[in-house]
Amino acid sequence: MNLLKSEWIKVTTTKSAYWLYGLGIALAIGLAVIIGQFEQTSSGDPMVGAPGGGSDPLFAILGVGAFTVILAWIAAIVAVTGEFRYHTNKATFLASPSRWPAVLAKTLLFTVMSMVVTAVAVVISLLVAGALSGQDSWTPFSGDGLTYLLRFPVYAGLGTIAVMGLAYIMRNAAGTISLFLVWTLALEGMVSLIPRVGQDIAAWMPFANGDYWTQGESVRGFITWGEWPAFAWFATVCVALWAVGLVITLRRDA
Repeated sequence: MNLLKSEWIKVTTTKSAYWLYGLGIALAIGLAVIIGQFEQTSSGDPMVGAPGGGSDPLFAILGVGAFTVILAWIAAIVAVTGEFRYHTNKATFLASPSRWPAVLAKTLLFTVMSMVVTAVAVVISLLVAGALSGQDSWTPFSGDGLTYLLRFPVYAGLGTIAVMGLAYIMRNAAGTISLFLVWTLALEGMVSLIPRVGQDIAAWMPFANGDYWTQGESVRGFITWGEWPAFAWFATVCVALWAVGLVITLRRDA
């Protein structure tokens, strides 16, 4: 508990966390407003036809996946690498010589925070977009909206575990963020272009599997198994990355 309190004090006294979490929620809500207005306009114009998002609430929370989750992961990376940069981790490891409880406490706190921030963004985005568009199905408390409300935070939490593992491995904010962004935004999408084996490899990309479990058939891509096997693979890779980061942290100098 003392380590959790210590980590909480660090978070609440660091401006970067407020900015990243706040910006993630604000951008998600802003995009939800735009989408809600677009849906309202499209629904009222007989020449336009059916709204682009249809009845799927996923259309209303595009900003959560595009902004909130990414910025929550960056906040976790900065929290880890910032301690190595400014050497504040030495005091933490002196207070906890075995190190792993300190790593576990930080991971637990930022995982929960990522889940809470993501859940807040999902709820507000759906409520705002639903109110503006008049879509009755765009609600976070039933149907597909409730499914997304449950799955997006879990996806964000597991991703936080993975990126914190990467941060403990690399110890550098710029390098970790660059690698993470290239991996999630470019590499996983481009690997399918490799001749002959690309599509088979693409099916095993962890974040692609996580997206499939979170968002459903619209992002299945080249994955041939079901949603829950995809979730299991994504979770396994995330925990494995964190475990590697923990082992490296235990074995090398602070």
